[in-house]
Amino acid sequence: MGRLRWSAPRREDDADWAALLAAIEAADQRGEIYEVADLADEWASVWAHPETDSVFVWDRHELVAFGWLKTQVGQAKEHRIACWGGVRPSRRGQGIGRALLDWQLERASAIAHDLDPALATHVNLDVLDGQPALRALADRAGFEPTRRFLDVVRPTSLELAPAVAPEGLTLTQWSRDLDEAARAAHADSFRDHWGSEPRTEEEWRQWYTGHRHFRPDLSTLVVEPSTGEVVSFVLCAAYPQDWETTPVEAWIHSVGTRPAWRGRRAARAALTEALARIAASDTGFEGAILGVDAANPTGALELYRSLGFADRRAVTVMSRTP
Repeated sequence: MGRLRWSAPRREDDADWAALLAAIEAADQRGEIYEVADLADEWASVWAHPETDSVFVWDRHELVAFGWLKTQVGQAKEHRIACWGGVRPSRRGQGIGRALLDWQLERASAIAHDLDPALATHVNLDVLDGQPALRALADRAGFEPTRRFLDVVRPTSLELAPAVAPEGLTLTQWSRDLDEAARAAHADSFRDHWGSEPRTEEEWRQWYTGHRHFRPDLSTLVVEPSTGEVVSFVLCAAYPQDWETTPVEAWIHSVGTRPAWRGRRAARAALTEALARIAASDTGFEGAILGVDAANPTGALELYRSLGFADRRAVTVMSRTP
């Protein structure tokens, strides 16, 4: 530990960072491959302040670990500070991860001090089922299991009944002129979900429909035609770099229905249409994948199961106060 150098990240270190993430992915198998262009997205994120909230750990010229805090400022429920980071597999078990998490928690405490005290602040850490050492580290640091999320997958080879729009509603592909209505629908749909906050225009642009991996050709909306209100939505993306180690899959990153419209099979119609678009795409998708809160209050998991989705991996969100 004594010879390690802790420093703020620099853009010229991105190639080393991508190589470190590749080594971590090979060991942990989260299904995420980061290219240098993806790291540029992290630098530009509204949630990141790398000059103060991130650290790289070096052993001479080798990057052995990183910590990158992401702060989502709450508007309605809570502020959330996510601890993203990792240690090179060949250097695990040497106390680096413990020191790194301690650094993140100290910095998270300083961040929380400057946030609106009217809302609670929680520090979150994601732990895969196959990461017992990380789980033990989180337990030691005072984190507690708060929520469980599942990645579920569906092969495109499965039969699929045609999508049928609910009476009085219209199925349509996402379009720019409906984007703000989709953002409003997202805020309304997720306000009763754990940890969800309305997305600002900047967050929506960066990580939802303005992201370079967003697939508008696969994304589907259910619209009330007389008002133009989006009542249900399925937003999709594709990450070709992941296909080096995973099947060729489309990511369904957001599915929701406004509370006033639930029970009319709007989400089933939107999801069925999106799955049909995925299966018919020239990209040659072998399947679709999405993440779901195992305790989702709307019955989303039951819907996904009924359409043929099956579990691939599980993540436990560990939380604590700063």
